[in-house]
Amino acid sequence: MKALIAIAMLALPVNPASAGPEAGNPAPVRTEVSRARFIFAWRGVPVGTVTLTLEPGSFTYDSEHLHLRSGHAGMLGRSAVIHVDGRGHITDTDRERSVMPQALWVWRGPPPEGCVEAREELSSPTRIGPHCVTSRGPTRAEGTMLGVAFRATYDREGWLQVLELGDSRFTRATPGERLKPPPELFSDGLPVEGDAPGPLALVAARRDGPRAPSVPRRLEGMTEWTSAAARALSAKVHAAFPDKGPSEADWNRGGEGEAGGCLAHALRYASLAREKGQRVGLVHGLLVVDGGPARPHAWVRVALRGGGTLDLDPTSLDPVRPDTHLALALVPPEGPALEAGERWLSLLRGDFRVVRATRTE
Repeated sequence: MKALIAIAMLALPVNPASAGPEAGNPAPVRTEVSRARFIFAWRGVPVGTVTLTLEPGSFTYDSEHLHLRSGHAGMLGRSAVIHVDGRGHITDTDRERSVMPQALWVWRGPPPEGCVEAREELSSPTRIGPHCVTSRGPTRAEGTMLGVAFRATYDREGWLQVLELGDSRFTRATPGERLKPPPELFSDGLPVEGDAPGPLALVAARRDGPRAPSVPRRLEGMTEWTSAAARALSAKVHAAFPDKGPSEADWNRGGEGEAGGCLAHALRYASLAREKGQRVGLVHGLLVVDGGPARPHAWVRVALRGGGTLDLDPTSLDPVRPDTHLALALVPPEGPALEAGERWLSLLRGDFRVVRATRTE
C-alpha cells in the first residue's frame, strides 16, 4: 500500500525574534537589513520554514508550511508585514503600552530578564500578552511566551540559533545553505539508489560529510511484553482508523480521531499501550513501497520478554523489513523528539543519500 504521510493543516503556533539590554526598554533596532531563515519542526517532524526580515521601519514574518488539500500534501505560504519604530515597537497599535512583534523580541538577544508585551504575527484573532525571561546567560534565555515555556540559544553575536517552544522547535539555517523544502520531503520523498533487492541504508552525500546516525535497539524505560499481545494491539489500532489519510490526529498526543496517517497510528498505539502499563518506542524513519522513493514514515518498537525487540507498523500491518523500512531515530512517544528533528534536518540539508546496501560505495 502507499506510504501514508503524517502531516496535517498547520498554522504556526508561536514564533522566533529580538530585544535589548533592559526589560521593557529594548536597544535600538539596527538600521541595516537583517534576515534569517529557520526550519520549523513539530514534535520532531519538520513541517515548514520561517523567514524573518528586519528593515528600517518594518519587520516581515514569512512562513511556508505543510498543509493538506483533497488528501494531498502541499505548501501554504503566509506572511505578515508589521510597521515598527526604531526600537522595534509596533506603530500601528492603539494600546497604551509598547508592543513588539513576538519573533522580533526573541530573534536578537538574549532578551533581558523581565516581561514585555508582544504580539503573535499570524494569529487570528490577534494575541497580545506577556513575554517573560526568567533566566538568561550570554548565549541563552529561558522563560514563557503567552504562558508557554521556551528555551532559546544564541551565537556569540546574539543571533537566535535554536528556539524550543512547547512541542515546536525552530532551528536557524546557515546563510546560503540549500535546504530541501519540508513539503517536498513529504510529497516527493528521497530517491533510492540501487535496483537490486537489499536492505536500505544511509550513506554520506560527501566524502567529508557526517557519518550515518546510529539508532539504539531500545530506549530506557521500554517494558517487555509478548509478541502476541503486541501484535494484537497493532491490529486493534489499525482497525480503529477507517480512514488512513493524514489528519489532525497525527498531531494529537494520543492520536485521537477517526482518520489519521502513520504518526496518528503510532501515537494511538503508544497511548493504548500505556493504558496497559506498557511503554514502547516511536520510530521515525523512511518507507519504500513498490520500488518508489523513500518517504517519511512512523511506526513503533516493542521490547520482548526474554530479550529482543519487535517493530510493528499499525498503519498498514505490513511486516517491518530492512528492505522497506529504514529507521532514523527511536524516541519516546510523549516527548518532543528532538533527536528525530536533527535527523530530519540532516536529510533536508542533503547530508545523506538513501541506497540499497548491495551497492558498493
